[in-house]
Amino acid sequence: MTQLLHQNILALFGLGSSSQATKNELMGRLIELVEKRVMIKILDRMAPQQQEEFLRILEIGTDEEKTVFLQSHVPDVGRLIDSEVAHLKQQAHNFGQRFAVAA
Repeated sequence: MTQLLHQNILALFGLGSSSQATKNELMGRLIELVEKRVMIKILDRMAPQQQEEFLRILEIGTDEEKTVFLQSHVPDVGRLIDSEVAHLKQQAHNFGQRFAVAA
């Protein structure tokens, strides 16, 4: 997993030579996808009351409140993020290989 985390995801998709605008758009979408996946995993770990509190903090809380809540309720959030990034990169790698074979 660690090796995959250090690989450039744009290269895995075969987009290393694309325009900067294309790269920026793709990166924005990929970040959004990882955020959504991580959010789902975080919420799945929480009891309904914790979910409500977390969603309230996300909506109106400060960055510090969000950090404190996550550290106390999901202490391995960094590992969750790394796991989702690695999963997405693995999917990109698989896509790139299938695309290369098809071309």
